[in-house]
Amino acid sequence: MPAVNVNGVTIAYVDQGQGEPVILLHGLGISREDWQPQIKYLSQHYRVIAPDFRGHGESEKPDTNYSIPIHAADISALMDKLGLGAAHIVGLSMGGMVAFQLAADSPERLLSMTIVNSGPALPNDTFAAKKMLWMRLLLIHLFGMKRFGRKVAENMFASDGHDHLIESLAAQIASNPKKIYLRNLKSLFGWSVLPQLSTIKTPTLMLTGDKDYSPVAIKQIIVDAMQNAKLVVIKDSGHGTPIEKPEETNAAIEAFIRGCSASE
Repeated sequence: MPAVNVNGVTIAYVDQGQGEPVILLHGLGISREDWQPQIKYLSQHYRVIAPDFRGHGESEKPDTNYSIPIHAADISALMDKLGLGAAHIVGLSMGGMVAFQLAADSPERLLSMTIVNSGPALPNDTFAAKKMLWMRLLLIHLFGMKRFGRKVAENMFASDGHDHLIESLAAQIASNPKKIYLRNLKSLFGWSVLPQLSTIKTPTLMLTGDKDYSPVAIKQIIVDAMQNAKLVVIKDSGHGTPIEKPEETNAAIEAFIRGCSASE
């Protein structure tokens, strides 16, 4: 598996296919492995790059600070190392936050972005947000990463028949060093690019499961606040849409990217 040093940290990644570059960014506590259906499908027509964020998967896990801006800086540096001026960015959950950060800070690096079950902010000043953080911290401290990973994995899907996927996700989350996972988790709350949202011109697809943690109506508000965005809803899908509904996800991403390429 190729790896490269960026910002003093070794980042592991997959690099498959040829054509316009597409970068797939995974969620908190998981890895590039969860993009396998998208890597296989999209690499037929595009150069697909799927990195593990620092602190995740096979990338280095330094005993330092973690944040969305740090992850975004790593992705930008990885693009430099790979000779990519710009790319189509696809981000799930935390990966979607990183995509938003890149669009706010370095819009010239994005040909388009697809945001999957994510948004431009995760507040820390509401009861709901505080409850979400407290519950996760409590579960981790009381039960450890293994039981916590199982609980998170079980909540990722809206439909039945995904026992093997739940086992895989639970194992991935459980394998995270506890202190590294906690640093990443805590760093998400309070992060925001809302002040820049209306200025983002990057062609954007908001792709959401109809049973994601946050309602479709919230995603529509985000789309309406942006200059060049549209919403696609995938039915019978929870937070793990690309894993739960790979065919629908692949079709939506490819159609959007093709449309962006055709309009250039």
